[in-house]
Amino acid sequence: MTTGDDLAALRTQLARWPNLLALSEVVVETWPEHAGYLSKSFDVRSEGMMATSDHVARAMLLLAGDRKAQVAADYRWLCDRIREEELEFARSGHYRYSSFEQTNAHVYSNDDFMERYMHGLLYSHVLWYMHASSLHFFRQRLEARVPRGGRVLEVGSGHGLLLYLALTDFGLSEAHGWDLSEVSLAQTRHALKTLGAEGDNLHFRIQDMHQVQPDGETYDLVILSHILEHLDDPVEALQKMRGAVSKKGVLFVNVPLNAPMPDHVILLENPDMAADLLVKGGFRIVEMATHTTQAKRISQALRQKIAVTCSIIAEPA
Repeated sequence: MTTGDDLAALRTQLARWPNLLALSEVVVETWPEHAGYLSKSFDVRSEGMMATSDHVARAMLLLAGDRKAQVAADYRWLCDRIREEELEFARSGHYRYSSFEQTNAHVYSNDDFMERYMHGLLYSHVLWYMHASSLHFFRQRLEARVPRGGRVLEVGSGHGLLLYLALTDFGLSEAHGWDLSEVSLAQTRHALKTLGAEGDNLHFRIQDMHQVQPDGETYDLVILSHILEHLDDPVEALQKMRGAVSKKGVLFVNVPLNAPMPDHVILLENPDMAADLLVKGGFRIVEMATHTTQAKRISQALRQKIAVTCSIIAEPA
C-alpha cells in the first residue's frame, strides 16, 4: 500500500472523529510514512477511547495554534530520538543516564532540545496508543473517585492537560501546579488560558517534592504523571507527597516500564516494580492498569521489553 493509500484509509477511518483527523493530517503532511502507524494505533482503540482521543486532540490543536506544522516536525524528531534511546537500551540493558544530575546536564539545560522535546510529547498524548489509553483510564476511572468542587494538584504539570481535564470533566474547582522551573509553570499557565481555564482558582508555585512538609496543604486529587522515572529517589518523593493527599483523596500516577527516553533514569521492568514504589512510598493501591505500545499483550510487551505505561490510583496507607 502506498502512503497515499494509507492517508486515504486514515481519512475514512477517522471520518467520525474530526479533531483526530485534523491532527493526523498535520502530522502526515510532515511525515507521510507515519500514516500506516497511526491507522494501526487507532484501529485497536475502543469507541470510548476514540472519543477521549478526539476530545483531547481538540485541546492539542488549540495548544499548537499556528505552530501545528512545527510541532508535527518536532514530533517526528522526538520519535527519531526515542529510536536512538531504544537502540542504546537494547544494546546495554539500561537507560543512557542514571541520575538527575546527568539528565539536567545533557537534557534539561539545553533549551532548544527541551522546546522540541515538549512539542513532540504534546502530540504523543493522542497519537501513541499507550498514552491515549492512559488518558482514557484517567478520565473514566477518576471522575467518580474525586469530589466535585474539590482541589487538584499536579506536580510537573507540563502542557496542563490533566489539570484541564480535572477542572472540566471532573468538576474540580481549584487547580494547583508545582514545578522546579518558573518557565515550565508559565507554560502551564499559558496552556490552561489557551484552553479556556483561567481565573483565581489556578495556583502555581516553585516547589520541590522532596521539601514538602507533612502538615502542609492537602488536595483531593494529586497527580504524578510521568514524574517518578525522572527522580533519583522516587520512594522518598512519594513518602513526602503522602501528606498532601486529603483524607478521602487519591493519588494518580503514570509511570513507564522499559521505556528509554532522553531523560528517564529509573528503570522499572514490570508492574510489580511499579506497585512496589507506591507501597514503599506509603500508599495502598486501589486500582492499577497497564497500557502497552499498540495494544500488544502485556506478557508479550514485558517479554520483548517494549514500552508500557502503568496507571495507578492509590490512597495513603
